[in-house]
Amino acid sequence: MKKFLCLALSAMLIVVNAYPAAAAKKASLTFKKVTLQVGKKKKISIRNKNKKAVYTFQSSAKKTAAVSKKGVITAKKQGKAKITVSERLKKGAKKKNRKVGVIVVTCTQKKIQKPTESPSVTAAPAVTASPSVPTAAPQGPIDSQEPTAPSTESPKPMETPVPTPDLYTKSVMSLHVTDQERYSVDGNTCHVDMQYFTADASGDYFSGSTKGKGTTVIKQYKDGREQSCARYILSGTDADGKKCSLFIEDNGTAAAGGNMVMKPTVITDSETLSWLETADLQGRITEDGNGEKTIDILWNESQTEPVPPREVVRPDESQSYPNEIFTFTIDIGSTSSVKGTAGNASMIQFRASSDCANFKGTIVADSVDTRLKYNGQIETLSARYILTGEGADGNPCSIYVENNGIDDNGMVTEPLIITDNPAFAWVESAKLHGTVSWSPKLTIHVSAAE
Repeated sequence: MKKFLCLALSAMLIVVNAYPAAAAKKASLTFKKVTLQVGKKKKISIRNKNKKAVYTFQSSAKKTAAVSKKGVITAKKQGKAKITVSERLKKGAKKKNRKVGVIVVTCTQKKIQKPTESPSVTAAPAVTASPSVPTAAPQGPIDSQEPTAPSTESPKPMETPVPTPDLYTKSVMSLHVTDQERYSVDGNTCHVDMQYFTADASGDYFSGSTKGKGTTVIKQYKDGREQSCARYILSGTDADGKKCSLFIEDNGTAAAGGNMVMKPTVITDSETLSWLETADLQGRITEDGNGEKTIDILWNESQTEPVPPREVVRPDESQSYPNEIFTFTIDIGSTSSVKGTAGNASMIQFRASSDCANFKGTIVADSVDTRLKYNGQIETLSARYILTGEGADGNPCSIYVENNGIDDNGMVTEPLIITDNPAFAWVESAKLHGTVSWSPKLTIHVSAAE
């Protein structure tokens, strides 16, 4: 009997000891493709690192893309290279070596604006006057015009435009972004996409990942304008190895050629990174395909003055708004905050629904009310969400709500609404006003001016 019990216990111990090893997640790459301009760098990020392992990096073409012992890729010249990432376990492990994955690096030349070519200029042939053929066209009334001597000045060649220097050359961090769910509303004046995403950040100053999911709202107006705004919080470690968080709001506008020019705003609780709160930054997007992209956040090292926080815009309360259009009931969830040197940022999770005469529906996914309070300013708020349901006529429709405003001992907003309901197409261009009540839950009241 004792022998049987010993055998049974031994078998259980074998199973228990084997289970964690089988269940442990293997290390994997956060990205497998990257495009870098010559001279740019990007750090390789690895998920689920084994603390008992050493990671090595090897380039198939060092003259095209070199990689350091710490996994920092440097683009050397135009071309492609493959970076092989391997895991080497320390002594005592059964399997000492394992291939983690391969990263395909595409190195491109820096884009330089080509100067406009000057037209070739040749001297005009000499003209011999003839009594029967005029040598110059008349410049005034024919009956009083005298011949005009041709100009002897040589035409000046066109000046070649000098390319504008790129001020944003210092890499702060690179984010590998993976798109998640997307929701859309196709309105009368604007098409709106709300894209949820996750991201991993790496660089010399910070490494980490998104806390939960971030959201990007892309607005494509029917008049050709395009805007985007991403908001998210990163959690990780700074250059000193200290744990920290960064709130980032990344606003973008479409430039010539359709490329988005991004302007990040940062609030961080890292003392080492507090300079980012007033830094002149720019974000650049590289589409990697399959719902993945790389965003490089760059700093203008020639900056001499700190970038001030944007000015608070108070909603217009100079006129009356007697026509209530919609009401939205809000269920408040958890809050994530970052306390920085220049101010504080909070992201409040919430869900929403509507049960008013003009619309009955529910929110498509958890959304966020973003609060910013810079030193010496009042608190601003911006909540963005999409609801689906039906209008007063019973037909299905969707509504995008962007509620921007202030909280100065009470919330007042200036909402933007985009809807695919033809009956309310006029609302997209109307002057709107938002107020709140708390009976029994937080309710947003959206009204139009007379």
